[in-house]
Amino acid sequence: MRLRVRSKDKVHMINDLTPTSTVFELKSAIHALSGISPLRQELKIGYPPRVCGAKDDETLTSAGIQNGDQIILDENALPETTSQPASQPVNKVTGSLEAESISVPVESGFIILREMEDDNSCLFRAIGYGNLGCLSLVIFVDTRYSDVYSHLKVMFWKDQSIPRSLEIVNSIIKYINDDPETYSDVVLGQSRDDYCSWIAKKNSWGGAIELAIFASYYKVEIRSVDVKSGRIDRYGHGIYDKCVYVIYSGIHYDAVALTPMIGADQDYDQTVFDTTYEPILGAVIGIAEKMKQVIHKLILGINLKVYNVNNVNAHFNYTIFCSLLNSYVNIRTQQISLYDVDNAKKV
Repeated sequence: MRLRVRSKDKVHMINDLTPTSTVFELKSAIHALSGISPLRQELKIGYPPRVCGAKDDETLTSAGIQNGDQIILDENALPETTSQPASQPVNKVTGSLEAESISVPVESGFIILREMEDDNSCLFRAIGYGNLGCLSLVIFVDTRYSDVYSHLKVMFWKDQSIPRSLEIVNSIIKYINDDPETYSDVVLGQSRDDYCSWIAKKNSWGGAIELAIFASYYKVEIRSVDVKSGRIDRYGHGIYDKCVYVIYSGIHYDAVALTPMIGADQDYDQTVFDTTYEPILGAVIGIAEKMKQVIHKLILGINLKVYNVNNVNAHFNYTIFCSLLNSYVNIRTQQISLYDVDNAKKV
Protein backbone atom coordinates (compact mmCIF):
# COMPACT_ATOMS: atom_id res chain seq x y z
CA MET A 1 0.00 0.00 0.00
CA ARG A 2 1.03 3.58 -0.64
CA LEU A 3 -0.16 5.98 2.06
CA ARG A 4 0.42 9.71 2.50
CA VAL A 5 0.59 10.95 6.10
CA ARG A 6 0.26 14.71 6.45
CA SER A 7 1.15 16.45 9.70
CA LYS A 8 1.03 20.18 10.42
CA ASP A 9 4.50 20.76 8.98
CA LYS A 10 5.49 17.70 6.95
CA VAL A 11 4.30 14.94 4.63
CA HIS A 12 5.47 11.35 5.11
CA MET A 13 5.12 8.46 2.67
CA ILE A 14 4.53 4.89 3.86
CA ASN A 15 4.97 2.14 1.28
CA ASP A 16 5.64 -1.06 3.23
CA LEU A 17 2.21 -1.89 4.69
CA THR A 18 -0.49 -4.15 3.28
CA PRO A 19 -4.30 -4.19 3.57
CA THR A 20 -3.95 -6.83 6.31
CA SER A 21 -1.48 -4.76 8.34
CA THR A 22 -2.91 -3.53 11.63
CA VAL A 23 -3.66 -0.02 12.78
CA PHE A 24 -0.97 -0.47 15.42
CA GLU A 25 1.58 -1.26 12.70
CA LEU A 26 0.51 1.91 10.91
CA LYS A 27 0.98 3.92 14.11
CA SER A 28 4.38 2.31 14.63
CA ALA A 29 5.42 3.27 11.09
CA ILE A 30 4.22 6.83 11.69
CA HIS A 31 6.14 6.91 14.98
CA ALA A 32 9.32 5.86 13.16
CA LEU A 33 8.90 8.66 10.61
CA SER A 34 7.56 11.49 12.75
CA GLY A 35 8.77 10.68 16.25
CA ILE A 36 5.21 11.05 17.55
CA SER A 37 4.30 8.31 20.01
CA PRO A 38 1.30 6.11 19.12
CA LEU A 39 -0.35 7.34 22.32
CA ARG A 40 -0.19 10.92 21.02
CA GLN A 41 -1.41 10.18 17.50
CA GLU A 42 -4.86 11.22 16.29
CA LEU A 43 -5.44 9.95 12.76
CA LYS A 44 -8.08 11.39 10.45
CA ILE A 45 -9.13 9.57 7.29
CA GLY A 46 -11.59 10.02 4.42
CA TYR A 47 -13.14 13.16 2.99
CA PRO A 48 -14.10 15.24 4.75
CA PRO A 49 -11.50 14.01 7.26
CA ARG A 50 -12.93 12.15 10.27
CA VAL A 51 -11.17 10.68 13.29
CA CYS A 52 -10.22 7.04 12.78
CA GLY A 53 -11.85 5.18 15.67
CA ALA A 54 -10.50 1.74 14.76
CA LYS A 55 -8.82 -0.37 17.43
CA ASP A 56 -5.09 -1.04 17.24
CA ASP A 57 -5.55 -4.71 16.32
CA GLU A 58 -7.94 -4.02 13.41
CA THR A 59 -6.64 -4.32 9.86
CA LEU A 60 -6.25 -1.25 7.68
CA THR A 61 -9.01 -2.56 5.42
CA SER A 62 -11.49 -2.91 8.29
CA ALA A 63 -10.48 0.57 9.48
CA GLY A 64 -11.46 1.99 6.09
CA ILE A 65 -7.92 2.81 4.95
CA GLN A 66 -7.14 2.01 1.32
CA ASN A 67 -4.17 2.22 -1.00
CA GLY A 68 -3.47 5.80 -2.02
CA ASP A 69 -5.30 7.37 0.94
CA GLN A 70 -4.13 10.48 2.70
CA ILE A 71 -4.07 10.38 6.50
CA ILE A 72 -4.12 13.56 8.58
CA LEU A 73 -1.87 13.30 11.65
CA ASP A 74 -2.50 15.44 14.72
CA GLU A 75 -0.51 15.25 17.95
CA ASN A 76 -2.46 15.09 21.19
CA ALA A 77 -1.31 15.46 24.77
CA LEU A 78 -0.57 12.24 26.60
CA PRO A 79 -3.47 10.93 28.67
CA GLU A 80 -3.23 11.52 32.39
CA THR A 81 -2.16 8.56 34.46
CA THR A 82 -3.40 7.56 37.86
CA SER A 83 -1.14 6.19 40.51
CA GLN A 84 -1.94 3.94 43.43
CA PRO A 85 -2.52 5.93 46.65
CA ALA A 86 0.45 5.94 48.97
CA SER A 87 -1.73 4.55 51.73
CA GLN A 88 -2.53 1.42 49.71
CA PRO A 89 -1.26 -1.57 51.73
CA VAL A 90 1.40 -3.76 50.21
CA ASN A 91 0.61 -7.46 50.41
CA LYS A 92 4.03 -8.84 49.68
CA VAL A 93 7.61 -7.73 50.11
CA THR A 94 9.55 -9.66 47.52
CA GLY A 95 12.80 -7.81 47.13
CA SER A 96 11.91 -6.95 43.54
CA LEU A 97 14.00 -4.43 41.67
CA GLU A 98 10.79 -2.45 41.13
CA ALA A 99 11.16 -2.32 37.36
CA GLU A 100 8.64 0.50 36.95
CA SER A 101 10.97 2.78 38.93
CA ILE A 102 14.06 1.82 36.93
CA SER A 103 13.84 4.07 33.91
CA VAL A 104 15.80 6.76 32.10
CA PRO A 105 14.11 9.62 30.21
CA VAL A 106 14.93 10.12 26.53
CA GLU A 107 13.58 12.49 23.90
CA SER A 108 10.71 10.23 22.81
CA GLY A 109 9.75 8.72 26.17
CA PHE A 110 11.49 6.55 28.73
CA ILE A 111 13.88 3.63 28.47
CA ILE A 112 12.53 1.20 31.05
CA LEU A 113 13.48 -2.16 32.54
CA ARG A 114 11.06 -4.99 31.76
CA GLU A 115 11.63 -7.76 34.27
CA MET A 116 11.46 -11.34 33.04
CA GLU A 117 10.01 -14.20 35.01
CA ASP A 118 12.60 -16.04 37.07
CA ASP A 119 12.05 -19.53 35.69
CA ASN A 120 15.09 -20.91 33.79
CA SER A 121 13.82 -19.30 30.60
CA CYS A 122 14.68 -15.65 31.17
CA LEU A 123 17.19 -15.43 28.33
CA PHE A 124 14.67 -16.67 25.83
CA ARG A 125 11.87 -14.60 27.30
CA ALA A 126 14.01 -11.47 27.13
CA ILE A 127 14.92 -12.06 23.49
CA GLY A 128 11.30 -12.83 22.75
CA TYR A 129 10.30 -9.58 24.44
CA GLY A 130 12.89 -7.92 22.23
CA ASN A 131 10.04 -7.61 19.80
CA LEU A 132 11.65 -8.13 16.46
CA GLY A 133 8.28 -7.15 15.07
CA CYS A 134 9.67 -4.65 12.58
CA LEU A 135 11.67 -7.54 11.15
CA SER A 136 8.43 -9.56 10.70
CA LEU A 137 9.13 -11.63 13.80
CA VAL A 138 8.51 -10.89 17.45
CA ILE A 139 11.03 -12.37 19.87
CA PHE A 140 12.11 -11.68 23.42
CA VAL A 141 14.91 -13.31 25.40
CA ASP A 142 15.26 -13.79 29.10
CA THR A 143 18.87 -14.89 29.44
CA ARG A 144 18.58 -16.11 32.97
CA TYR A 145 17.19 -19.32 31.63
CA SER A 146 16.67 -21.04 28.35
CA ASP A 147 13.29 -20.77 26.74
CA VAL A 148 13.03 -19.04 23.40
CA TYR A 149 9.69 -17.78 22.25
CA SER A 150 8.66 -16.60 18.82
CA HIS A 151 5.45 -15.27 17.40
CA LEU A 152 4.99 -15.06 13.64
CA LYS A 153 2.80 -12.00 13.79
CA VAL A 154 4.05 -8.53 13.01
CA MET A 155 2.98 -7.06 16.32
CA PHE A 156 4.66 -6.61 19.65
CA TRP A 157 4.40 -9.73 21.78
CA LYS A 158 4.33 -9.34 25.52
CA ASP A 159 2.96 -12.70 26.72
CA GLN A 160 5.62 -14.44 28.79
CA SER A 161 3.38 -17.41 29.56
CA ILE A 162 3.77 -19.16 26.21
CA PRO A 163 5.69 -22.48 26.48
CA ARG A 164 9.14 -22.70 25.05
CA SER A 165 9.25 -23.23 21.30
CA LEU A 166 10.75 -26.50 20.13
CA GLU A 167 11.27 -24.87 16.75
CA ILE A 168 13.59 -22.27 18.25
CA VAL A 169 15.44 -24.80 20.38
CA ASN A 170 15.88 -26.98 17.32
CA SER A 171 17.28 -23.98 15.44
CA ILE A 172 19.98 -23.65 18.12
CA ILE A 173 20.82 -27.34 17.81
CA LYS A 174 20.93 -27.08 14.01
CA TYR A 175 23.27 -24.08 14.12
CA ILE A 176 25.64 -25.94 16.41
CA ASN A 177 25.64 -29.11 14.33
CA ASP A 178 26.00 -27.24 11.02
CA ASP A 179 29.04 -25.23 12.16
CA PRO A 180 31.37 -27.57 14.10
CA GLU A 181 34.34 -25.21 13.64
CA THR A 182 32.65 -22.28 15.39
CA TYR A 183 30.86 -24.42 17.94
CA SER A 184 33.59 -26.88 18.77
CA ASP A 185 33.64 -29.10 21.83
CA VAL A 186 36.13 -26.67 23.39
CA VAL A 187 33.81 -23.69 22.89
CA LEU A 188 30.81 -25.62 24.16
CA GLY A 189 32.69 -27.03 27.12
CA GLN A 190 31.48 -30.52 26.27
CA SER A 191 30.76 -32.63 23.22
CA ARG A 192 28.26 -31.21 20.74
CA ASP A 193 25.93 -34.16 21.29
CA ASP A 194 25.96 -33.63 25.05
CA TYR A 195 25.44 -29.88 24.68
CA CYS A 196 22.54 -30.32 22.26
CA SER A 197 20.91 -32.82 24.60
CA TRP A 198 21.35 -30.40 27.49
CA ILE A 199 20.00 -27.27 25.77
CA ALA A 200 16.90 -29.19 24.67
CA LYS A 201 15.92 -29.82 28.29
CA LYS A 202 13.16 -27.68 29.75
CA ASN A 203 15.22 -26.33 32.65
CA SER A 204 18.41 -25.54 30.74
CA TRP A 205 19.44 -21.89 30.51
CA GLY A 206 20.97 -19.88 27.70
CA GLY A 207 23.94 -17.55 27.54
CA ALA A 208 26.53 -16.14 25.16
CA ILE A 209 26.42 -19.07 22.74
CA GLU A 210 22.66 -18.82 22.36
CA LEU A 211 22.75 -15.03 22.02
CA ALA A 212 25.21 -15.32 19.14
CA ILE A 213 22.95 -17.85 17.45
CA PHE A 214 19.85 -15.69 17.99
CA ALA A 215 21.59 -12.70 16.40
CA SER A 216 22.37 -14.75 13.30
CA TYR A 217 19.00 -16.50 13.22
CA TYR A 218 16.94 -13.32 13.55
CA LYS A 219 19.40 -11.10 11.68
CA VAL A 220 19.56 -8.45 14.38
CA GLU A 221 22.36 -7.26 16.64
CA ILE A 222 21.82 -8.22 20.28
CA ARG A 223 23.50 -6.00 22.88
CA SER A 224 23.88 -7.44 26.36
CA VAL A 225 24.79 -4.89 29.04
CA ASP A 226 26.47 -6.34 32.14
CA VAL A 227 25.26 -4.69 35.36
CA LYS A 228 28.39 -5.42 37.36
CA SER A 229 31.02 -4.10 34.96
CA GLY A 230 29.05 -1.99 32.50
CA ARG A 231 30.53 -4.10 29.70
CA ILE A 232 28.54 -4.28 26.47
CA ASP A 233 28.67 -7.60 24.61
CA ARG A 234 27.54 -7.20 21.00
CA TYR A 235 26.35 -10.23 19.07
CA GLY A 236 26.10 -9.65 15.31
CA HIS A 237 27.99 -6.36 15.64
CA GLY A 238 28.67 -4.59 12.34
CA ILE A 239 26.44 -6.95 10.38
CA TYR A 240 22.90 -5.68 10.99
CA ASP A 241 21.36 -2.21 11.15
CA LYS A 242 18.84 -3.01 13.90
CA CYS A 243 19.48 -4.04 17.50
CA VAL A 244 17.75 -5.14 20.70
CA TYR A 245 19.02 -4.82 24.27
CA VAL A 246 19.07 -7.17 27.24
CA ILE A 247 20.37 -6.49 30.75
CA TYR A 248 22.50 -9.17 32.40
CA SER A 249 22.79 -9.09 36.19
CA GLY A 250 25.07 -12.11 36.52
CA ILE A 251 22.37 -14.73 36.99
CA HIS A 252 19.44 -13.26 35.12
CA TYR A 253 18.51 -11.49 31.88
CA ASP A 254 15.86 -8.78 31.63
CA ALA A 255 14.52 -6.87 28.66
CA VAL A 256 14.71 -3.15 27.95
CA ALA A 257 12.08 -1.14 26.10
CA LEU A 258 11.22 2.40 25.05
CA THR A 259 7.83 3.40 26.45
CA PRO A 260 6.07 6.69 25.62
CA MET A 261 5.23 7.21 29.29
CA ILE A 262 5.63 5.46 32.64
CA GLY A 263 2.61 3.25 33.21
CA ALA A 264 1.70 2.95 29.52
CA ASP A 265 0.49 -0.41 28.25
CA GLN A 266 3.40 -2.60 27.19
CA ASP A 267 1.78 -2.98 23.76
CA TYR A 268 3.29 0.44 23.07
CA ASP A 269 6.82 -0.66 23.93
CA GLN A 270 9.50 -0.30 21.27
CA THR A 271 12.33 -2.80 21.61
CA VAL A 272 14.04 -2.73 18.21
CA PHE A 273 16.30 0.24 17.50
CA ASP A 274 18.72 1.54 14.88
CA THR A 275 22.25 0.50 15.78
CA THR A 276 23.50 4.03 15.06
CA TYR A 277 21.13 5.77 17.50
CA GLU A 278 23.47 6.31 20.43
CA PRO A 279 21.03 7.98 22.89
CA ILE A 280 19.30 4.62 23.39
CA LEU A 281 22.60 2.91 24.22
CA GLY A 282 23.44 5.62 26.75
CA ALA A 283 20.04 5.25 28.40
CA VAL A 284 20.38 1.45 28.62
CA ILE A 285 23.75 1.89 30.33
CA GLY A 286 21.95 4.23 32.72
CA ILE A 287 19.42 1.46 33.45
CA ALA A 288 22.25 -0.94 34.29
CA GLU A 289 23.80 1.61 36.65
CA LYS A 290 20.48 2.11 38.44
CA MET A 291 20.09 -1.65 38.81
CA LYS A 292 23.56 -1.82 40.31
CA GLN A 293 22.66 0.82 42.88
CA VAL A 294 19.41 -0.94 43.79
CA ILE A 295 21.12 -4.30 44.27
CA HIS A 296 23.82 -2.72 46.43
CA LYS A 297 21.10 -1.21 48.62
CA LEU A 298 19.47 -4.59 48.98
CA ILE A 299 22.73 -6.23 49.97
CA LEU A 300 23.61 -3.50 52.44
CA GLY A 301 20.21 -3.91 54.01
CA ILE A 302 19.20 -0.28 53.51
CA ASN A 303 15.76 -1.25 52.28
CA LEU A 304 15.56 -4.55 54.15
CA LYS A 305 12.37 -4.75 56.16
CA VAL A 306 12.39 -7.30 58.94
CA TYR A 307 9.26 -8.91 60.20
CA ASN A 308 8.44 -11.23 63.08
CA VAL A 309 6.02 -13.84 61.79
CA ASN A 310 3.24 -14.76 64.22
CA ASN A 311 5.68 -14.35 67.16
CA VAL A 312 7.16 -17.75 66.34
CA ASN A 313 10.80 -17.85 67.45
CA ALA A 314 12.39 -20.15 64.94
CA HIS A 315 15.62 -19.92 63.04
CA PHE A 316 15.21 -19.08 59.42
CA ASN A 317 17.90 -19.04 56.78
CA TYR A 318 17.48 -16.50 54.06
CA THR A 319 20.13 -16.24 51.36
CA ILE A 320 20.61 -13.28 49.11
CA PHE A 321 22.67 -14.20 46.11
CA CYS A 322 24.25 -11.36 44.23
CA SER A 323 26.57 -11.89 41.32
CA LEU A 324 27.56 -8.23 41.45
CA LEU A 325 29.79 -9.08 44.38
CA ASN A 326 30.44 -12.66 43.29
CA SER A 327 29.37 -13.69 46.76
CA TYR A 328 26.32 -14.26 48.87
CA VAL A 329 25.00 -12.97 52.12
CA ASN A 330 23.57 -15.60 54.46
CA ILE A 331 21.31 -14.10 57.06
CA ARG A 332 20.60 -16.45 59.97
CA THR A 333 18.11 -14.88 62.31
CA GLN A 334 14.95 -15.42 64.33
CA GLN A 335 13.13 -13.07 62.02
CA ILE A 336 11.99 -13.61 58.44
CA SER A 337 12.85 -11.03 55.83
CA LEU A 338 11.37 -9.93 52.50
CA TYR A 339 9.01 -12.86 52.20
CA ASP A 340 5.52 -14.06 53.17
CA VAL A 341 4.60 -11.08 55.28
CA ASP A 342 0.82 -11.07 54.77
CA ASN A 343 0.11 -11.67 58.46
CA ALA A 344 3.41 -10.50 59.88
CA LYS A 345 4.06 -7.98 62.59
CA LYS A 346 6.74 -5.40 62.01
CA VAL A 347 9.58 -5.60 64.55
